[in-house]
Amino acid sequence: MAEVPLLITWDVDPSPKLPVENKVRSLALATALCDDLGIRATFFVTARAPQATRETLGRIQASGHEIGCHGLTHGDEENYDRMPEELQRAYIAAATERLTELAGRPIRAFRSPRVKTSGLTLSILAEHGYRADSSVCPQRVDLVSSNLLNIGWVFAPRGAYRPARRSAFRRGTLAIWEVPIAAAIVPFISASLSVFGLTFMKALFRLLYAESRRTGRPIVYLAHPTEFTAGRQRKFHLREFSPAHIRAHGLLVRNLLYRMGQGTWLRATRELFSYMASFPGVVFSTVSDYVSQLPARR
Repeated sequence: MAEVPLLITWDVDPSPKLPVENKVRSLALATALCDDLGIRATFFVTARAPQATRETLGRIQASGHEIGCHGLTHGDEENYDRMPEELQRAYIAAATERLTELAGRPIRAFRSPRVKTSGLTLSILAEHGYRADSSVCPQRVDLVSSNLLNIGWVFAPRGAYRPARRSAFRRGTLAIWEVPIAAAIVPFISASLSVFGLTFMKALFRLLYAESRRTGRPIVYLAHPTEFTAGRQRKFHLREFSPAHIRAHGLLVRNLLYRMGQGTWLRATRELFSYMASFPGVVFSTVSDYVSQLPARR
């Protein structure tokens, strides 16, 4: 029976509106959830997030999980689809250095803040020794993420590929793997779980599972630990409707679509993970371990 690679990935954002103790607790909940189900996951950590400490990252790694890089600040300026090259190089270098020092080992996987990337970004990552990036989501509908409009996603491959220097969304020869977030019209992410519900996400997984059995494509799920400890946002400010803010964050009115509170979100995530683990051939893997098994060229 063909194996179905399943990659659970967590984006550890700074979440400035959330108390630090909630951020640390959310990481503990996400780690415990994976540990209870025997899942090895990748935690993409923002280098300057308050919860990015040697102690916290050490606990995550002690459970067999991978620490990846989720940028330096996750601020409005850190949008890799439009950042100047000099700034990209400075941010990636600083984030990599800090996380390597905290984790005590090289950092080999990257996901950009708000999943915004470019061929230039991937070229710089390859220069720093990164083996994998997971910042592309080849979907057709995007109502629940901060990357509101990205035509490149429409044309991007849906399986792992070597990207091109001129485009992160085309096959090429860069010495780094792009491992796309799973999608089939709707992205396979925790926001979709809250918007569409558990029954829908189980059906989406069955579709992706059948496809993976045929093609060998990995199923990459994206979630945020802070969803387990943060309340639903209902208030908006006028600045959030400015063109600059929308370019960076998308339409935050999407928060009105979310139906799950913290406890419900955690229970639904546990049930979804348990459901996925019950399927024959499913093998949970970190992003770096997955790409280490890929052929040198594809």
